[in-house]
Amino acid sequence: MGRIFSIPPFTLIVFGLSFFTNLSIAQPLFEVEREAFCREVRDHEPQTLFSGVAEIRKGEGLFLWMEIKVGERALTMLEAKREMPVYHAWASEIGVIDLINIGIMKEKWLEQADAIRNEVKRRGFFTWRTQSYKRNLKEGRWYVSVLDANKKPVKKSGSGTEAFRPEIIIKFLP
Repeated sequence: MGRIFSIPPFTLIVFGLSFFTNLSIAQPLFEVEREAFCREVRDHEPQTLFSGVAEIRKGEGLFLWMEIKVGERALTMLEAKREMPVYHAWASEIGVIDLINIGIMKEKWLEQADAIRNEVKRRGFFTWRTQSYKRNLKEGRWYVSVLDANKKPVKKSGSGTEAFRPEIIIKFLP
């Protein structure tokens, strides 16, 4: 009989864990770099920022502006589908009120494809600034879940694996 090759059980366990761990950690489509609730957006930057509480007049609206960092995996999606949906799911205590696609639409991709490809070649990623606007808010706590193309929560850069969900309290001015 031939000798059977023997690997210590500990080595097999470590190898197996590292193999399956690496498989389960996929590069995200994007991460949120910066965000702000604000009254307006000018030149792709937020203006009149709110922190924690937004005091607005009844009937006024509110922006959630953000800059996202987009990796090579998303570039592959853009090349294939010519768009990359990104969603803001606006919700209050009663649940999700609105789902708004704020991603890269076909027209913008076609217009900026070369610049995006060049930035990814140079830096390994590109950034994209976008926002959603919500009107007819009611007083109280609001939050916005940021979702990827598969409507899965995304994270904020540097936050680990937590889903990113900025919150604001709306108070009406008299």
